[in-house]
Amino acid sequence: MEPNTIRAIIFLIAGLLVILFSGKLLEIQGKVTKKLGIKYKDSRKAIVIIGICLLIISIILFIV
Repeated sequence: MEPNTIRAIIFLIAGLLVILFSGKLLEIQGKVTKKLGIKYKDSRKAIVIIGICLLIISIILFIV
């Protein structure tokens, strides 16, 4: 299997998981930042944008 195909599959799975489980990801992020004492803004929109970026990277790797 070509290395770019493997990378594309990894980015595709990561992007789908981030988009589908954004609520759980926000919960985990809240718990971790609370333990570390870091202040942040709770934004589901930012997590979805990251997921979309991962999907775009995956598409580019499939094409190349």
